[in-house]
Amino acid sequence: MRTRSLPSKLDCKRARVWGYYKIVGVMKRLPFIAMIFSSLQLCSQHLSDVWQLGVTLPGIKPAMTFVNGSPEPYIETRKLSMFVTNASISDTLGQLLFYTNGQWIANRNHDTLSNSENFNPGYATDVYYYAGLGITEGTIIIPKPDTQFLYSLFYVTFEQVEVDDIIITQPLHLSYSEIDISQDSGMGEMTLKNVLLIEDTLTQGFLTATKHANGRDWWIISHEYSTKRFYGWLLSPDTIEGPFSQWIGIDIDYDAIGQSNFSPDGSKYAMVNYFQNTVSIFNFDRCTGLFNNALIDSNFTDLDWLRGCSFSPNSRFLYINNALELFQYDTWASDVISSRTKIADWDSNYNPLATWFEYSQIASDNKIYINTVNGCKAMHVINFPDSIGIACNFLQQGLLLPKDSYTIPHFPNYDLGPLTGSPCDTLYLQAQNSSLQTQNCYRIYPNPASNWLKMVYETQQDALFELFDLYGRRVAAVSLYHYFKSRLLDVSKLSEGVYAYSIKNKNEVLQSGKVAVVK
Repeated sequence: MRTRSLPSKLDCKRARVWGYYKIVGVMKRLPFIAMIFSSLQLCSQHLSDVWQLGVTLPGIKPAMTFVNGSPEPYIETRKLSMFVTNASISDTLGQLLFYTNGQWIANRNHDTLSNSENFNPGYATDVYYYAGLGITEGTIIIPKPDTQFLYSLFYVTFEQVEVDDIIITQPLHLSYSEIDISQDSGMGEMTLKNVLLIEDTLTQGFLTATKHANGRDWWIISHEYSTKRFYGWLLSPDTIEGPFSQWIGIDIDYDAIGQSNFSPDGSKYAMVNYFQNTVSIFNFDRCTGLFNNALIDSNFTDLDWLRGCSFSPNSRFLYINNALELFQYDTWASDVISSRTKIADWDSNYNPLATWFEYSQIASDNKIYINTVNGCKAMHVINFPDSIGIACNFLQQGLLLPKDSYTIPHFPNYDLGPLTGSPCDTLYLQAQNSSLQTQNCYRIYPNPASNWLKMVYETQQDALFELFDLYGRRVAAVSLYHYFKSRLLDVSKLSEGVYAYSIKNKNEVLQSGKVAVVK
């Protein structure tokens, strides 16, 4: 039985009505102050706001939503099990659309997605159907560019192969399917199935994506095993181009596992290798889809067994971890590899098993969450990942879950926009030439606020959000990076009252207004 449901459109409407009456109450308490409240115009997406969590067996599972700005765990009953592979997507209101374990696709009602039978066939699916694929980043979901209801699902297919006289299970294909969420009364239907993109021996995982510099198309990245070859595809409204290939970095062994990620701004890429104990960091050209400036850190012991990696929201810091340690790299340093700093050692706590560190994922609240190896009732949290060293405030078991879980979803940065000033941003240039360039849009909510104030926006320039009291003193500020599209500001320690805000780019005021803080 599900103990918490995601908000419906009716719930959202009720919330807005409730918010109106609360605002009226504040205005009665502050009769001499004119207040300006932000509109309900949607300026950002919530496609990664629902996280499906859990363990291998079907039944009651944990999940959580970030639709209100901070993680809200709950439990639900699901038929689909998740071992490691985990991908999902929500709509722009943060309501779940569908999710997959790499072998089975479920709709938002947790039933099998229409026409998805025989999805991702192969040895692993036949043998381990109930559990899902056992690798991180075995699949990824991308909204098809310039469409409203279509989604492209990329995934690897596992088969048995002989390597060095040993039979192993290895990805031999990369395929994609297409889902039309408008079909089956809004539950979704698979309209294109198991289209082969490449037939080759691929690594176990390391399937990820980032936006092209035009802010519309997508680069899909995979890797061949036992070589230095990256594969890339470009997803556009009409086609999937590729594969393109590039030889760079180090040879990745056939049994290599670990995590890879692009930075939120798409300019960097990192991957960690469990068995080879290496961290690889690259610059990435969003125009060409090519990597450059490969940096390799192999200064780890044979027992380190690296697992997770994620970049900070401002794309400066890279966090990597093994089971017992968390490290930070400063990618702005003159010597990136030498900048590696240990942030924390495992605190030896159990919940109920050892809460060792596993894989990580940045969330829409700008925090990084790390799941546990043993499937515990907790996740670790990097609270301020944009801060250097221990100021990042890593909190072990910082998020408690209602049920045990040892999987974490894999999301690209869905909110990444075009690369400002890029010569290959032809979409922006076309819009500019046709006088169709969109206006800046900053949505500030909730208003009034008690704990957190969220800024969501669609803009091609960085800005600074500043909050002032009635005496004109600045009481808080946060940078609004153009590529991330949302930021949070903690107002829980501010006194109750009305505050003025301004959003500036250098000396130009882009937007101003007032917000109320209530207790």
